[in-house]
Amino acid sequence: MQFFPVSPDLPSLPLAPRLLAELCQEKGIKLALDREFFYFGYIETGGGKRFPIKGGAFALNSYSAGEAARDKDFSGRLLQDAGLPTPDFKLIHSDRAIKQLSTANPHVAQSLNPITKAPAIAESLGYPLFIKPNEGTQGVGVQKVSDETELKTRLKTALRDNDRMLLQTAVSGADYRVIVLDGEVLAIIERRALSIMGNGTNTIAELLAEKIRTLTTRTGGYKVDAGDPRLLKAIQEAGYDLTAILQSGKRLPLLSNANLSTGGEAVDVTDLASPSFKALAVEAARVCGLRYAGVDILCDDLSEEQCSANILELNAGPGLTNFWQAAPHHQQRVRTIYRGVLEAMLESA
Repeated sequence: MQFFPVSPDLPSLPLAPRLLAELCQEKGIKLALDREFFYFGYIETGGGKRFPIKGGAFALNSYSAGEAARDKDFSGRLLQDAGLPTPDFKLIHSDRAIKQLSTANPHVAQSLNPITKAPAIAESLGYPLFIKPNEGTQGVGVQKVSDETELKTRLKTALRDNDRMLLQTAVSGADYRVIVLDGEVLAIIERRALSIMGNGTNTIAELLAEKIRTLTTRTGGYKVDAGDPRLLKAIQEAGYDLTAILQSGKRLPLLSNANLSTGGEAVDVTDLASPSFKALAVEAARVCGLRYAGVDILCDDLSEEQCSANILELNAGPGLTNFWQAAPHHQQRVRTIYRGVLEAMLESA
């Protein structure tokens, strides 16, 4: 049997499946998951209606809406078409992808941007900018580049493993993930990038090693690799090396993206947001066809009614484990989100 019924008291059950199991048990319906990772399966009502689930993605969003969110270029075009603020971007294809497409559709292949066009495109967008896998998640492969030399080097390496890389203008602001369900904002999480805090005694190398030891995954691994070249780059750009000693109270950011999956910190700021900020997130989910979404927005001050903001991307299956773990008072917020998701699914049965 590929899937088996799951109860909330099952040992080693991850957070999301455990919360879903509690809610399903409460409602007298079935949750079945794979035996290996508890990652995918289905919820089934007493009447036999099934709702497939995969990680944090639920049977609320259509397939096409989920694909739109996964494809950063596609979702960016949808946002631009609706007149919503988003950083400028351009897509770069690998030579391998262009060659494969040229056989079946040479006209389309000729219109794609190869890596040789990247420097001119980057110049038109303006440095610094970010390069990121077009279908990537959790901040994997996201890099900030400051000049043409760095762009060429990093893009060449990235296109070995990715057929499409997005060049995106760097914009400023605090990093927020907004959880939206059916036109309602259920939570707003401020994500603060991985950083270390000086104590006037330990070297940066020692502080970094200690920080990484605290960033464990539920399976015993680590969220950050000490050898990640982005860490050394951030340290060097701040004017330090690994042997330097940070003064007490000095914070040193180590990653340019604030993803919780790569060691970022999470703060609940739901009650601080202005109506216009919430409306922006709701509209972004709507124009991308998403009933349930995590909308990533950069904004200087979300409490200001007219604050300048930029929508970075959308996620059709936002994970909430890191937010849950960040502080005890976050847990009720997460329970409310999963209850809302489950009830929204059942209402459509």
